[in-house]
Amino acid sequence: MGSKFKTLRNQLRFLEESESAGQGVRRKSSGVVGQNTISRISRYVLFGAFVIAFLFYAYARYSVPEQEITNSAQNFFSWVDQPDEQLLEEMGTWMEEMGYTDLTREDLIQLRQDGVTATFTSRMRDLGYTDLTLDDLVRLRQNDVSATFSAMMKELGYDLSVEELIRLRQHGVTAYFTSNMHDYGYNDITIDELIRLKDTGVRTSEVEQLVQENETLPSIEQLIRYHISNQ
Repeated sequence: MGSKFKTLRNQLRFLEESESAGQGVRRKSSGVVGQNTISRISRYVLFGAFVIAFLFYAYARYSVPEQEITNSAQNFFSWVDQPDEQLLEEMGTWMEEMGYTDLTREDLIQLRQDGVTATFTSRMRDLGYTDLTLDDLVRLRQNDVSATFSAMMKELGYDLSVEELIRLRQHGVTAYFTSNMHDYGYNDITIDELIRLKDTGVRTSEVEQLVQENETLPSIEQLIRYHISNQ
């Protein structure tokens, strides 16, 4: 991988991770830092507040239809939400490098709206998920599967498929909960057992208490019965 592409990838990762502070941030060069981003977002916020205040003034003073004001406000925030063109271009380049070719501008916008970024895709591939389709990526993000969650579960010894990752998150299983269960001695706990515990509502504090009260490690069934009996 050439140094030019590495630089582009690092710039795009910065842009994508900065998006949580606001959409539409344009990065002029690799030397741009967070202060410029914050300043630009502040201008958007102030301008948006001015526009909304003006529209409501127009409504009160000149009887502009309320629906027209609502539409104008929605159009403004839709404009602010539009992704930066440079970001889209660099995302397209990076995605193509990872094998996702022929993505249109609309495809890239839709992916970002679904929570899929080039950074997320790259990190999942680094974890061994090299055959992910675009549908797989979208489903993972729609079910709140992050690269961090996937990495932590892998670190805890779970070699999970896409379906298993999604299933765990659908049932509210977190890496933190799983790690706690390992710390209490349940090193061989299965994903089905994790799901049963979460579905039943078993808390880690209950597990800790029961473990301390018993000389031997309580079974999953005992944990569940203990939780139910204390409701």
